[in-house]
Amino acid sequence: MREKEQQKKSGNRVWNGIERFGNSLPHPVYIFMILTVVVIIVSALCSSIEFPHPNTGEVQHITNLLSKDGLIWLLNSMVENFVTFSPLGVTLVSMLGIGIAEETGLVRTVIQSSIAGAPRALVTGIVLLVGIMGSLAGSATFVIIPPLGAMIFKGMGRHPIAGLATGFAGVAAGLSANLMITQTDILVSGITESAAQIFDPNYTVNPTVNWYFMAASTVVLTIVGTFVVDKIIEPRLGVYTGNVDETEEETITAVTEQEKAGMRWALFAVLGFLVLVALTIIPKNGLLRGENGEIINSPFMSAMVPILTLFFLVAGLGYGIRTKKIRKSADIIQMWTKSMSGLTGFVVLCFFAGQFVKAFSQSNLGLYLSVQGSEFLSKSKLTGAPLIICFIGITMLINFVIGSASAKWALMAPIFVPMFMKLNFSPAFTQAAFRIADSVTNAISPLEPFMPFIIMTALKYDKKSGLGTIIATMLPLVISFAVAWVLLLLVWFGFNLPLGPGSTIFM
Repeated sequence: MREKEQQKKSGNRVWNGIERFGNSLPHPVYIFMILTVVVIIVSALCSSIEFPHPNTGEVQHITNLLSKDGLIWLLNSMVENFVTFSPLGVTLVSMLGIGIAEETGLVRTVIQSSIAGAPRALVTGIVLLVGIMGSLAGSATFVIIPPLGAMIFKGMGRHPIAGLATGFAGVAAGLSANLMITQTDILVSGITESAAQIFDPNYTVNPTVNWYFMAASTVVLTIVGTFVVDKIIEPRLGVYTGNVDETEEETITAVTEQEKAGMRWALFAVLGFLVLVALTIIPKNGLLRGENGEIINSPFMSAMVPILTLFFLVAGLGYGIRTKKIRKSADIIQMWTKSMSGLTGFVVLCFFAGQFVKAFSQSNLGLYLSVQGSEFLSKSKLTGAPLIICFIGITMLINFVIGSASAKWALMAPIFVPMFMKLNFSPAFTQAAFRIADSVTNAISPLEPFMPFIIMTALKYDKKSGLGTIIATMLPLVISFAVAWVLLLLVWFGFNLPLGPGSTIFM
């Protein structure tokens, strides 16, 4: 018993050290400021370097951004670098729809009705699945699913910490997986496209490039996570004896008749919208079909962002009007304003990330590094599956010091996407590997923004809980998710399966 306590204290010291180290790093905004300055200085020092373009073979050189022409470019392009940074526009537009669905309460009602009343034998899998699917609602699910999971488990006589871990695993470790296209798909595809255009200026990446793989991932993670929770985590926690005062007892609020009616209106609104969309793509001469009736390379695919925005918008409006959350037109404006206000930090980040990405591209350092890196990897014989596994491992480590997925991918994509393109891997495949690594370690990272909330929730049920408790509880789920997800990617790689509509593993 004493040895177990010592191991627990030792584990806490390790993770507290990681937390202190992570907190000592500058804010991502300052990181991008520093990196932009570094790019400018390095471009001046390396301006004499010449190298062949990986596609055309034409001689390229490092552009000196400290020269007169370079400084003029930096000043003249500053605004354009910001407004053309892909994640900015697609995220803001998407929130016009998702924001209404969140603010009216539709998202919470759908999630709650999906979990409440679930059969006991299926409850673990349902909590996991709803948590994974919850990425449709963005960060809202971090404060909805884990506490609901804990309450449901406790109400069924199971250990609430296991329910909390189940919900947290879904929303955090399974963040990138989903059966549908989410805001994550939109966000990372924009960064991937910008990075791919370093190698090929005409290359495009749409939000559906990982759809098939992420849908399969949802099923695999749900099955694996259910087994780990039921057979490893809950037995380890033991029988729950209770640690909550009687006055603090929580119950799951049932979905009201008005909320049920609101969901029906939302369903009817969505069905009507989908019928209209279907009429533009099902007929061979549909308005949103491409040349020769193509669907993959068509306006429908390129317009996925506004289509998804309208999908959530009509659902949220239907629900809000029926539940009287929307009584007048001004209510919609207030909801938009509130949902957008939560993105102010992201907008600031985008400004400085945009400067770095564009400066890195303009300097040709990214292209040069991709050429040198691919040549090094080719000479080292590290290709195929070992290369992808190493990339995933590196990304997992970076996730402990840079929490933001967009910030991390904006840093890594300009180097790794062109490099892997040179090695014949498509940007979609590189993006899929990144998303695995970015997701699985969220649930054990002290830098996860919602970690304090999870710890506070755990304290309601076990007053001795802390970061070490969460880490120790989540670790089996994180390890199993990582192994299962990487194996699934290797299966996809081995059979050369399509990652999404028209999206292949190789160039």
